[in-house]
Amino acid sequence: MSEKFLNELEYASGSDAHSIWKDLNPGITTHVNSMDSMAELIDFFEFAISKNVIIEYDIERNIPIFSGDEPKTVAQRTFSDFTAKVPNIPAQDPLSNDDFVAYLMFKRGWAVLLHGTRLIFPEE
Repeated sequence: MSEKFLNELEYASGSDAHSIWKDLNPGITTHVNSMDSMAELIDFFEFAISKNVIIEYDIERNIPIFSGDEPKTVAQRTFSDFTAKVPNIPAQDPLSNDDFVAYLMFKRGWAVLLHGTRLIFPEE
């Protein structure tokens, strides 16, 4: 799993959650478990946070957040609104659900540290 996540770290800067999800599920459309794929996305964020590539970001105040919480906690917090925003996700083929796609395309709450020297802010 970490090899897959290491490869994705190279492309995470400037990517929205939808692009990251698609990179984690290359070429897969109908034969993907919706909740498992979302759990994998959260696991990727946990991994990226632990590698100091992704950091939490407060959109309202326009500042990065360094809470000191464990990467798993931060990743889960980032996507904690998923079930509320996408209540009717199908068991399979999440890309067939417009709410799922819109959620991933417009989800914010993180910034990316590019090579530890440049902060890439989320698009507004």
